[in-house]
Amino acid sequence: MTATPPPVPRRERAVRVVVPVLAVLGLVLLGTAAWFESRPTSYGWFAYAPLSGTTYVPDGTYAPGAAALLSGAGALLIGGAVGFVLGRRSRPAADER
Repeated sequence: MTATPPPVPRRERAVRVVVPVLAVLGLVLLGTAAWFESRPTSYGWFAYAPLSGTTYVPDGTYAPGAAALLSGAGALLIGGAVGFVLGRRSRPAADER
């Protein structure tokens, strides 16, 4: 009869779940940033209105730096996940005594 393999430590299981989730979240953020950049941008037009304290802002506009912020966050998440995976590969092998 063959021996059953030892159970995978809890930390290893967490790493196997968390790292892909972070990578997918990073891809979603990059995709959202690309979508923000592809949307047409229109800004309000300001005219003289001495009795009006309001400014017209059309619907569907986003902050000018929203796409840059999202793409930066997505790139950081993907870079962190890839760096973690590559860093775990290069650790020295344990002695098998």
